[in-house]
Amino acid sequence: MNGSMAVAAALALALSLFAQKEGGELPGRGTETIYSIAHVKPGMEMRYAELSAKSWAIYRKLDLVLPAPHVVLRGMDSENLPYFVEIFTWKNAEIPDHAPAEVRAVWQELENACEKRNGHPGIDFTEVTAVAVK
Repeated sequence: MNGSMAVAAALALALSLFAQKEGGELPGRGTETIYSIAHVKPGMEMRYAELSAKSWAIYRKLDLVLPAPHVVLRGMDSENLPYFVEIFTWKNAEIPDHAPAEVRAVWQELENACEKRNGHPGIDFTEVTAVAVK
């Protein structure tokens, strides 16, 4: 992970904890915060951004995610290839494994805009938790 991605992850987790303290869902109560890296095919950046916005709108419409924080970042890797980072929290850790058809359909479109890189899938998801916020 490069420095800018680490800063983004730390910022999103700090915002998540703030939101939880301000009346959002409490940590450890079934939510799942994810950090994803999408290895977007060159030339597909605009399409990926549109699909990412579409997926977020579906998640919100179906009330599957906490409304904030939601962080989407775009960057270029060391080989000058585009990637997107996204951080958000599912309201329930079971949602990704039992996603509605509408969600699975947009996931397929997102995957089609991505490619495997350096032994990683097109979109690489990792569950994350905050360790400390100062």
